[in-house]
Amino acid sequence: MTEALLLEAVRVQVGGRVLLDVPRLAVAAGERVAIVGPNGAGKSTLLRLVAALLPATQGRVRVLGRELGPGLASPAAPAALSPAARRALRRDTGLLMQGLHLVPRLSARENVLIGALARLQGAQAWLSALRWYPPALVAEADAALATLGLAGLAGQRADRLSGGERQKVALARLQLQRPRLLLADEPTSALDPAATQAVCQALAALAAEPGRTLLSVVHDPGLLPLLATRVVGMAEGRVCWDVPIAELRAPMLQALYAAPASAPGPAARPVAADWPAAPLGTRLETR
Repeated sequence: MTEALLLEAVRVQVGGRVLLDVPRLAVAAGERVAIVGPNGAGKSTLLRLVAALLPATQGRVRVLGRELGPGLASPAAPAALSPAARRALRRDTGLLMQGLHLVPRLSARENVLIGALARLQGAQAWLSALRWYPPALVAEADAALATLGLAGLAGQRADRLSGGERQKVALARLQLQRPRLLLADEPTSALDPAATQAVCQALAALAAEPGRTLLSVVHDPGLLPLLATRVVGMAEGRVCWDVPIAELRAPMLQALYAAPASAPGPAARPVAADWPAAPLGTRLETR
């Protein structure tokens, strides 16, 4: 199977503090992988590294066939991405982060259309700066919003939407972007239970498209069967275990969250008492 990302002997160090130390981590194209662990485990650092938002101090990072190169390059190390390669990587990588990164004064529709900017060429690209988009693209944006239950809110400003509605707008934007790799950093952290389920179902459906890979940071163990077929447990910047979800056990999660965190912060949601101690069943298949 084609590789979506590969980390080898990767280390991220800031001010003498090691944020990430991963001997090897590989994710195949089409996989849905969840990262779990306590605060300060290095989960968000890992996602930022894969998104080329943070350089590695040392080691090899390859994402979608592109070598990112370490931040402190040795003569033998691969060079950092060129501006053109970085733009191509960001076009192929969809981000769903806690901050959402919507433009508050723009409508839901316009925020969705931003996802398609890399697809516009020539005069269409110039006209997008004037907030004009091809009618076919506008129809595609409206269809994406309708799929997520936001058909009546396409013209509403983003800053007047609820948290769950804004997260759905961000998902619709990803639909128009058509990324090969989806990176989701606790996408439901501030949502109520109903919005959490809706967003996770939409994210899982988006990730199910052929050729798409999902790497997500998950705090609520109850969401793992929906978002992942494989779970990676991290603590203090290191990978503690990496298992198919069918092999995940409650004691593994309990021990992981009981480990001392390297940074203070709010506690993660406790592992549910009814989380199975036995296998969850046949491993879910990805496409």
